[in-house]
Parts: sequence; structure tokens; C-alpha cells
Amino acid sequence: MKRFLSLFMVVFLLICSMSMIGCGSSASKSKTVLKICNCEDYIDEDLLTEFTEETGIEVIYSTFGTNENLYNELVINPNSYDLVVPSEYMIEKLAEEGRIQKLDFSRLAEYKNNVSPFIQGRLENLEFTVKDGEYKNQTVSLDEFMVGYMWGTMGWVYNTEHVSVEDVNSWYGPFKNKSLSGEITIKDAVRDSYIVGLGMVYEEELKNATTNEQITEILNRTNKEDIDKVGAKLTSLKPMLYGFEVDSGKNDIILGNIMAYVAWSGDAAYAIDVASGDAEDEDGTVLEGDAIRNLSYYIPDEGSNIWFDGFVMPSASRNYDAAYKFLEFISRPESVYRNMNYTGYTSIVADGEFEMEDEQTGSVYSTTLFDEVVIGWFDETEYLLEEAQLDDISLVTPQIMEELEYLTVDLSYFYGEPDGSKTVIVHQDSYGRLIAQYPTLEEVSRCAIMNNFSNETLMDINDMWESVKGETFKVWVIILILAIVVLVAIFVVIYRKRDKFKWLKLPQKTSNKMIKKGYKIIKKENLIK
Repeated sequence: MKRFLSLFMVVFLLICSMSMIGCGSSASKSKTVLKICNCEDYIDEDLLTEFTEETGIEVIYSTFGTNENLYNELVINPNSYDLVVPSEYMIEKLAEEGRIQKLDFSRLAEYKNNVSPFIQGRLENLEFTVKDGEYKNQTVSLDEFMVGYMWGTMGWVYNTEHVSVEDVNSWYGPFKNKSLSGEITIKDAVRDSYIVGLGMVYEEELKNATTNEQITEILNRTNKEDIDKVGAKLTSLKPMLYGFEVDSGKNDIILGNIMAYVAWSGDAAYAIDVASGDAEDEDGTVLEGDAIRNLSYYIPDEGSNIWFDGFVMPSASRNYDAAYKFLEFISRPESVYRNMNYTGYTSIVADGEFEMEDEQTGSVYSTTLFDEVVIGWFDETEYLLEEAQLDDISLVTPQIMEELEYLTVDLSYFYGEPDGSKTVIVHQDSYGRLIAQYPTLEEVSRCAIMNNFSNETLMDINDMWESVKGETFKVWVIILILAIVVLVAIFVVIYRKRDKFKWLKLPQKTSNKMIKKGYKIIKKENLIK
């Protein structure tokens, strides 16, 4: 009987254990996890928490330093993430190699309804042929693979008290002003600095170009002669440089260490806002008094780079439901507003209605991205009327606008609407800040999308870049090194000719005398064998 009871208890415990294991396994399987990788400081992370609270989907969020770092990780471990956020050239490379999959836009109503028609058109025009994977040999466009996230341009951020507009209306302009020596930085990023170099080498040809196709062709030249010319031009800039940078330029210009730097538009917006005392810096400090600086942003007349970042789904991911829910969530106008407010960059989602709470009254009102961002952040009609001493904008004439230095900026193109339907009034001093987030059609028409470099071309450009970046010495360091070399040479000559100089003759050795204190001389014969 005891044996039976013991056997019964063992079986019972085994059944319970297996049930518990089964339950635990079932619980873990029911928990959905979404793995996302994005650039640093490129999302309001409170949104991730809210997404989890709304859907029950846990988000594991990671960041990467460069597009190339992300690419290497996806090559090594294709199943690393469910969604990643590369730039347009890297999206093209990943799609060509069959490393990402096309998206089902029937599941992305928020994005489809609110994406900028202008940006969508640019993405549709980026066609290429897939070389490997599920879509091999298909001619596809970039928009089939990505949900657009942020976009922008590249230009000069400059201190308006020390640098004039004439200095920054071309890529080479600041380097002509010798008073800025040691007070300029360019990007420590080969693609960005390469396009700056092309802008300098082909400045006149670019300024005479009449179509975006011509500008795009010039700013994508990569034959050996072009690479050599760019390398020589960038090398010639080094004596004027404070240094190369990726992320420190915005802080250097805020602190006054430099007077001009090549900037991505989102960083430009951040630098201008913080330097003016309108926003907190990364440490939560608001500048005041003498620390305040007047900065602005300018896209050189010969043209620049226009870039697009977007969410894509690696080919190995099968986490469709969670991924599409997140893409819809992040494309909602309210999410877009918060991300733009957090990052300083401009969303590819252009408009859409959402609700906001009035901070003073607590009441909830309906608004749009255009009203809340473009008008709410930038419009200065109120100041114009105050200076003109008028109470109705219809009474303001073009002459008054010119006298008081105000501009009407038309951004209708971005929203796919007729000219004049989406405008904003800003003072000339505020224009640079506006175009850091919303450049005009004229300005973006002179901006080119850079192609994905072939592996061979990339190697040639990287070799050029490494040569350009070789150590840069200050003039005084070079003088000091030369002085040391000269002194060493003089010493060597004198030492070799020392016999001719009486004052250099050394005393003769007195042989066999050991004068080291504390030592006793032992004769050889006294040693014990």
C-alpha cells in the first residue's frame, strides 16, 4: 500500500510539474515582443511605453550609431529586429540585396492618408533593380519598402554676428573668409563631406544647372577623376578647420567655439533654438544673458543633399501584426507632433487632425499638424501687426512687409495643395530657423538624393576620405616640430665634429681604477675555484 501511495505521489507531482511548465510556456508564448532599432535620440521614448499600454505589445528598443553599423548587424544576424530605421541610400542597398521586405500599405491607413504627397512622389521616383532575394530582378521603387519617418536637408549653421549670408551662400564661402580660420567644422561622415566637396568642385556648373535632374547627376559623380578632385579640395580646407565632427558641432557653435558648421537640418533647428534661449540644451539648461547667440541656417545656392529616413522590415521578420500596429501608431498625427517636438526633425507625415489640451485652460481642442507645428511654432503675424500698428492682416501691404522685413513663405508644395493655400509669415531673421524644418520648393528643387554607392566606388571614396582625414596639425605645432628637428640636426653635426672644438673634448679615461663607493676589488687569484 505504501509503495502504491509513493508511486501515486510521484506521478501526481510529475503531472503538476508538466502542467506548470505548460502553463508557463503558454504564458510566455502569448506575450508579444517587438524589436526595434533606431538612431539615438530619434524618438520620444514615452511613446513606446504608451504603445505597450495600448496594445500589450512589449517593445525592445535599441539604437545604432551609423547606417553602416546597422547594415553589418543585419548581415551578421538577419533576425535581430522586426523594424529598423535606415536612411534612403541604405534602404536601397538593403532592398537590392534582398535583406528587407515590401510592406502591405493596405494595413497602413494613417500613413497613407497623411504622408506628404511631395515626399511620396520623390520616393516613388527612386527606382532600382533587386539583385537578390524574394524580389530578384524586379524593378522596384523605394516607397514599396518603407514607412517614411523623418526627412531633411544639409547646409550651413552660422553665427550671424560673425558670419554673413554672403559667406554661407556657397559651400566654399566660409573658407574664403580668413577671419574664420579654425572656427569651421565639416562632417566626419564620408557621404556628407563628399557631397560638400562636389558642391565646391562643381560650384559654377551647379549654379548654372536648370533642372533637379542636372543637379542630381552632378552631386552623384563618382568616377576616379571626381573622387580625386573632391579629395584635393577637402584636403585644402584642413588649415581652416576646427575639426571634423558628427554630433559635437551643434554644441560647439552654441558655446561659441566655432562660427560655422555643416549641419543636418534637425541639428540646425536644435542649435538655433538652444542658442537663442528658446529651448533647453541636452542637460536641461536654458541659456541666458551673454550665453545667448544668434544662429541661422542656409542651404547653399549651388544645391545640397535631401535625405529621408524610414521604418523598414527585415526579410527574416515574421512579426507582422505587431509591426503594422506600431507603424500605424507612430504615424498618427499626435505621435508625429510629439516626435517632431522631441527630435527637432521634420516628419514625412505632413498633416492630419488630432486633439490637444490647452495648457492654460485644460480644455481639449481639435487641431492639425499644419496649424500646431507650422503656424504654432513659426508664424509671426502677431508681431507684424504690432509693429505695423494694425489690427487686420488684410491691411498689411507688400510695402509694409518689405519695410518691416517680413516674408510670406509658401509651403503648399509639401502638402500637395495649390500654391498659396499653406503659407506662414516670418521675419527675415527667423527665416533660417523655418527652412531648417520646412525649406521652400525652390530650395528643395536644388537638393539631390544621393545614390547608393557600389562596393567598388565606396572603397575608392573611403580611401580618399582616410587620406583627407590624416592628422591635422596647428601651425605652431608644425613650427615646434621643425625647430626640434633643426636642433637635433645641429647637435648631431657638433657631436660628430667634437674633436675640432676644444670645449667639447671629454676627459681621458683613467684606466684600472674603480672608484665606485662600497665595492671591494678582488684579485683574480683570490677567487675560490
